[in-house]
Amino acid sequence: MTDNYDPETGAFPDRPELEGEIDENVLACLPEDVRVTGAQGSGASYWTRTARIDTEFSDGSEKSFFLKVAEGDIGRGMMHGEYESMKAIVEFSPDFVPHPIAWGTFSSDPNMHFLLEEFREMDREVPDMEPTCSVLAEMHLKSHSVGVKEFGFPITTYNGRLIQDNKWTKTWEEFFVQQLNVMLEQEEESQGPQTEEMKGLLSQIFDKVIPRLLRPMETNGHKITPSLIHGDFWHGNVSTDVDTGEPVTYDASAFWGHNEYDIRTMTKRARYKFGPTWQREYLRHYPAAYPQEDFEARSELYILRSKVHDSALFVNNAKFRETLIQHATSLVETYGEGYEGWLEASKENITNEAAHSNVSIDEI
Repeated sequence: MTDNYDPETGAFPDRPELEGEIDENVLACLPEDVRVTGAQGSGASYWTRTARIDTEFSDGSEKSFFLKVAEGDIGRGMMHGEYESMKAIVEFSPDFVPHPIAWGTFSSDPNMHFLLEEFREMDREVPDMEPTCSVLAEMHLKSHSVGVKEFGFPITTYNGRLIQDNKWTKTWEEFFVQQLNVMLEQEEESQGPQTEEMKGLLSQIFDKVIPRLLRPMETNGHKITPSLIHGDFWHGNVSTDVDTGEPVTYDASAFWGHNEYDIRTMTKRARYKFGPTWQREYLRHYPAAYPQEDFEARSELYILRSKVHDSALFVNNAKFRETLIQHATSLVETYGEGYEGWLEASKENITNEAAHSNVSIDEI
């Protein structure tokens, strides 16, 4: 079944539509003065079933709602995580996502869990670049206003059906490593034990590539302000609102992280429909972090996380692990050997700062 899905093009297999009467726990989340006039399958989703619920108010006005349903303990976590993610995004960008209304469990089947949102009529085309990049950057920047100091999220969120480890950390490097480790554990469950080649590559990724590309942003007086990010922002999760003509995104798996993580899918090597022009447009609104010359390299590292995710998601499909290994190899060959040079330069900078400030290096 998984062979029918292409994570790069966004092609979805057919899913059975939600049928039968609407569960009473879903009905209880609708406004009191409405009656349901119809329900039908709506949208395309690999891991869930979705439907549009049409209603009419007592004054004759009409409104539609969007229902998403998933099964089991993982499904419960998915619905809760997406609800909290969308709720968080609405606080800073209320028109960018469908407003979440409720999440819960069916009264008729405790194994079925749901998410209820407002319904937004969307086309299936990639939205215009300029407004999409602008509103995404605006969301990231506005989220700084609440003063979140650490990286993480109050609850576990799911990227697809995969757990994201959102425990709070003080640095972005810690958080990225934490999430990558958990995703790699799930990749092994899906694809089997790592080969010796893969183990060696990943050792280099953790020991050299990640410190080389992420640590400079948070040392020698530099820091990253955590941004609320969507977490799964790619062309399959963003469309155009038919009524407003504005971009709208969905299927969020949010956490507080480095804003550039959200635009990792806007690179040539990512093979998504966005492309590097989108990154350049985004950076007009939210410039790249220090050191700016490492921006493209950081994007390549962040895409590695997506490659691990794809391999973990599609059980026993060897092509995804092969792609993951190829990408890891490229990262190690390009950035792994540069770690020692950066480390020596960093130590020299710290020593110079200590000398000029009359503070011992141990105090910095």
